[in-house]
Amino acid sequence: MNFFLSDGYHKKAEDAGSTNQQFSYWQDIVCNEFVQLDCENLSSQDTQVFNGELRGGAALSTMKFAEVIASPQKVTRSKRQIARATEEDFLISFQLSAQCKIRQNGRETILVPGTFALYDSTQPYTLSFNEHFHQMVIQMPKAVLGQHLANAEQYTAIKMCGRAGLGAVLTNFVLSLAKEIEQLNHSSDELSDKVLHMMAMAFSSSVMLEQVNNNSVIKESLKQRIYRYIELNLCNPDISNQTIADAQGISVRYLNKLFSEETESVHALILEKRLIKSLAIMQNPAYSGHSIEKIAFSVGFSSSAHFSRSFKKRFGFSPSEAR
Repeated sequence: MNFFLSDGYHKKAEDAGSTNQQFSYWQDIVCNEFVQLDCENLSSQDTQVFNGELRGGAALSTMKFAEVIASPQKVTRSKRQIARATEEDFLISFQLSAQCKIRQNGRETILVPGTFALYDSTQPYTLSFNEHFHQMVIQMPKAVLGQHLANAEQYTAIKMCGRAGLGAVLTNFVLSLAKEIEQLNHSSDELSDKVLHMMAMAFSSSVMLEQVNNNSVIKESLKQRIYRYIELNLCNPDISNQTIADAQGISVRYLNKLFSEETESVHALILEKRLIKSLAIMQNPAYSGHSIEKIAFSVGFSSSAHFSRSFKKRFGFSPSEAR
C-alpha cells in the first residue's frame, strides 16, 4: 500500500529495534500524533513483528493530516485520559483498506473502504482493527469545525458514504489535497475554510436525511432516486440493501425505515421487478432461443432453482409453461 502523504515525517514501529519494544514504541507514536490512547495489539501470537507506519507532519491551517498503515489493533480513548487532557479535537478517519469498528456516544459503526466517520476526543471512544489496515486521519480543534457544523457531536460514530454525493466530493478532495499539501501554504485559512465547509455539508446533508420524517417532499424525492437506482442495477446479482444505501449516502436502517410505509420491502421490490422482467423476456419472441437459466441470470438471479420457485409462486405457473 502506498502513502498519499509523501513528505513530512515517517515513523515505523520497527524503528524501535527490539521486537519486544515495537508495540510499545508504536503506542508512543500514535499518542504523540493524535491524542492519548491505550493501544492493544490484536495481531496473531504467531506474528513476531508488529508492523506499523505513520506519516504525519502535514497541516493546513489548524487541520492536521496523518496517514496510518498498521497491523490489527484496538485503540481506546478513556475517561481517565480525557480528564487529564487539554486538547478538544474532532478527528475524521477515511478508511482506505480493511475495516474499522468505531464506538462512541452509544453508537457503533463499521467503516469499510470508501467510507468515513467523525469522532470526538472529549468523549470516550474505541477504534478496532481486526486486519492490516490503511487510514487517512484529519484532526482539528472542535471549535474550528463547530463554526461550520452546528452541534457536530451528534454526527460522531456515524458512517458516511464516500462514494456518492457530497461524501464522494469530500473524500476525493481530501485525498487529492493530501498528495499536494506540502506544496501549499500551510497557513491558508481560505482553503482550510473551504475544506471545513465541505465537511459540514457532507455530514449534515447525509445525516439530516435521517431527520426528515415529516418532510414528504424530501422522502418522496429520495424514494424516486432509489427506484431509479434499482431499475438501473436490477440485473446486478450483488445489489443489496447495503449497496443501495451506500449509493444514496444513507444508512441501511434509514433505507428500511423509508420503505416501512410501503406494501413491499426493498428486497421484495427487487424480486418483483426481476420476475416481471423475466416474464416479459420469455413472452418476447426475440428471446425464444434463450434458455430459462440464461434468462434467470440476465435479470439478476444467481440460482436457476431459486428463480423457478420464485416465478411459480408469483405467477402460478412455471417458467417453461410461461413460454
